[in-house]
Amino acid sequence: MPNARVIKNRIKTVKNTGKITKTMAMVSTAKATKVIGGIRSSRPYSERLFGFVKALSQSCEEHPLFVDHAEAEKTLLVVITANRGLCGGYNANLIRLAMEQASEDTEVWMYGKKGASAVRFSGIAVEKTYFELKDIPVFEEAIELSDLLVDAYTSGLYRQIKVVSSEFVSAGQQFAAVKSLLPLKQEEIHDGTDDLSGVEPIYHPDKKSILWDLIPKMMRVNVYKLLLDAAASEHLARQMAMSSASDNAKDMVKSLTLSYNRARQAQITTEISEIAGGAEALN
Repeated sequence: MPNARVIKNRIKTVKNTGKITKTMAMVSTAKATKVIGGIRSSRPYSERLFGFVKALSQSCEEHPLFVDHAEAEKTLLVVITANRGLCGGYNANLIRLAMEQASEDTEVWMYGKKGASAVRFSGIAVEKTYFELKDIPVFEEAIELSDLLVDAYTSGLYRQIKVVSSEFVSAGQQFAAVKSLLPLKQEEIHDGTDDLSGVEPIYHPDKKSILWDLIPKMMRVNVYKLLLDAAASEHLARQMAMSSASDNAKDMVKSLTLSYNRARQAQITTEISEIAGGAEALN
């Protein structure tokens, strides 16, 4: 058994680690709350936008983002992971799903350092990497990524663009998922609300022009939702992992304290025995 001094130093180390993990859990909780607020506040706008696009979708067949590039040879796979670890199985689940989706005709774009290093280590070529993800996503990030994906698809190089990311359902439920982002399909446009209280709207200049203006905005909103879902899932996963680590630290401190008391008691007993033996020898 280690001596009491070694155990005492270890108790101090574990307590300090527990303080760090507790702080990280609190920070992750605050960030997750802010991101979830962004998800909820953006929902009314996105629902109304999707509703208008759904109502006008009869005029969308000619739009470049609805055109099927079946003759293209490659599929573009965009993988959104975290820049940091310490978030349980969050990154591992996304990377595993990305590995399953990757093939010889797949080009991979990685968003997040953890995914990029893992995929490269596996031998899969990564064509583009992006590490400047913010803890709290902003709409400018969505605009940048959406425009890149739109340009990539309209170039005709890819027959499909898929995204591997974490989908946020609630604070207690998130899961890794694969989503087909492009080409757009009428039947896959999310149902929204276009209720105008029974009033027939007047479109100017015409339905098609309005639809072609709304579709890029809908793409940006879709990508923004992907980033928000990923960020919320990451922070919640880190909060759970750090809370679990803090609880484990407390349990370890209790166990080490018992070991320390036993070691200290054994040490005191040994010292008393030595003193008694020395006194007996003097007599």
